[in-house]
Amino acid sequence: MKPSVTGWKSTTAAAFIANLCFEGAAAQDSPEPAADRPQEIVVVTSNREPSRWYNAAAAVDVVAARDQLPGFRFDSAELLAGLPGVQADSRANFAQDTRITLRGFGARSAFGVRGINMRIDGVPLTMPDGQSQTSSIALDGIDRVEVLRGPMASLYGNAAGGTIAFFSARPEADQLSATIAAGDARQRRYQVRGEWAGEQAAARVQASQFSTDGFREHSSAERNQLAGQWYYRTQSDIELLVRVDMSRDPDTQDPQGLTYEQWLEDDAQVHPVARLFKPRKSINHKQASLSARQPTSWGSWQTAAWLGTRDIEQFLSFPGDDENSSGAVIDLHRDFSGANIRLARQLGTLEWSAGVELAQMRDRRKGFVNEQGVAGELKRDELGQVQNRDLYSALVWQPSDRWMLQLGGRYNTISFDVADDFIQGSNPNDSGSLQFSEPSVAFGGSYGQGAWRVFASVGEGFETPTLTEMAYRNNGTGLNTDLQPSQNRQAEFGWRLERSVINASLTAFIVRSRDELVVDQSSGGRTTYRNGADTEREGIEGQLQWQLSRHWDWRLGGTLLSAEYSAGPYAGLRLPGVATENVYSQVDWRPLAAPLELSLATRYRGDVASSDSNSEIVPGAVTWDLSMRSERRWGVWDVVFWAKARNLTDKKYVGSVIVNQSRGRTIEPAPGRQLDVGVNLSHSW
Repeated sequence: MKPSVTGWKSTTAAAFIANLCFEGAAAQDSPEPAADRPQEIVVVTSNREPSRWYNAAAAVDVVAARDQLPGFRFDSAELLAGLPGVQADSRANFAQDTRITLRGFGARSAFGVRGINMRIDGVPLTMPDGQSQTSSIALDGIDRVEVLRGPMASLYGNAAGGTIAFFSARPEADQLSATIAAGDARQRRYQVRGEWAGEQAAARVQASQFSTDGFREHSSAERNQLAGQWYYRTQSDIELLVRVDMSRDPDTQDPQGLTYEQWLEDDAQVHPVARLFKPRKSINHKQASLSARQPTSWGSWQTAAWLGTRDIEQFLSFPGDDENSSGAVIDLHRDFSGANIRLARQLGTLEWSAGVELAQMRDRRKGFVNEQGVAGELKRDELGQVQNRDLYSALVWQPSDRWMLQLGGRYNTISFDVADDFIQGSNPNDSGSLQFSEPSVAFGGSYGQGAWRVFASVGEGFETPTLTEMAYRNNGTGLNTDLQPSQNRQAEFGWRLERSVINASLTAFIVRSRDELVVDQSSGGRTTYRNGADTEREGIEGQLQWQLSRHWDWRLGGTLLSAEYSAGPYAGLRLPGVATENVYSQVDWRPLAAPLELSLATRYRGDVASSDSNSEIVPGAVTWDLSMRSERRWGVWDVVFWAKARNLTDKKYVGSVIVNQSRGRTIEPAPGRQLDVGVNLSHSW
């Protein structure tokens, strides 16, 4: 049986949807529910935490970090493997985040994450304009990942694809640990962690460093991270969590994409422009947050506040010296902050909740000429500001253990304002502003008996362009005010099963979108966007977790997705960057006589179109990973040793594509076979 450590829990299974923000911001041991509240149906399986989602009228999946293959925990794809609906493409380019799509949303992203709401311990990782990065958090401090998809996810506001939440776990003992890991391409990972657990309070501090030369020329990277969490419960059952996250990535090199012909010739080569213009990125990120919640005799309340800064310097692979160019060296300083509060009232079998979320960001953006790797003349200087003000409410009715109905709505106001401070010669005043006011609504229900349950939901949502996506035009200068929010309608129907040794679910969904936000052109690291024609997505996704015996476990997750333009010049063609098939299988074997676990993971991602015209179809691939993990006691130390062979068969395949790359450099190659090893020493007292 695999051990599973639960993180911060919500009070009821259905409350997840009603809360409209992840209930991870609560202490590990939630108080017992009052006698007049509907009781949560909790089904405990052998290889995962108690199910909080059994009643929910939504497609929700949870995976513990411990159940994923061991690794460096540098790439968020390691933690997302096998989750239905998720396509996590590792670019093998550390200057860009993992390319994450959810039911095909987010495929337009040239960097970072778009169209998906992301949170950590209940606090948004997503900026007010809808853009997210996973590189800012210490992934090796994550205990589990939860993914919400479908109509109910639209209640989180400005995200069409769904919500991905990362959770840490409250420390359970005083502990000191150190980790060393190494692998091919001179990959190195060092980490030290200290934990303290008291009766009312607990804390964790960890520092880590990752570095690599990269498997291609001009692809070295380094990431230094410091993270801390403080958990506290007062005598009046107020539960607090303070988080501090710092990340610094100095001079992460960008080898650029390859053409299809270059990839076939030599997938480890670098494009010549990388040698000429030395494209690279440096990031310095700091964020702090405070979350609090309390159950009361009348219901519950919860609140959170956060603030941070993010500094980025990025060199693109062209000079950017045209008369009205914005330059090709980006110097960006971002300040962001926000707060939310939610109140919930329990009235017999009804729970009513309402809340407000406010957030803002300020981007001081400068652009310089790239003089072959050196910042030259100033070409852009502006201040961009985004604010969002959201009101939301939800109603959950659970008349019996068999039935549950949910209804929710959210009204979102998002404003963009840019003040241009670079007005000279033929360069005009590019100041401008926009405001979007959009509603989101969803309705759903579930019915079940015993170990099985069916659910269905419908809803409408939206997605705005981000400030970065509005920053450039193909022709002219200034804010791309032609971009408008996309609108979507979604419906899904699903079935789930929870038993002692098996957990399974199957969901069918359909999505219709208007004015989909898509890539217009991508060149040299700069990407412009447009509102594309209408699109439609239809698919089936499922997952299975099965304890075959005391020694064998099997985890299976997959998605079949048809994502196409439904109108316009590309009607009937596939959305670029979205695979039709994604399948993940992982078999774990634990012999009884040895403290050993062997795992074999198989991934299949189908072929992918790299452009709207579908003129180039990048082939899919099947890859295999094999890992070994052993835990044993050595004196006063607990020792965990792991080893992993990635891409065991040395398959040549494409890790990710750059959508609509204007010069045909669409391919981001995946590395060949790689061997990684690591050891962790920990002492508890």
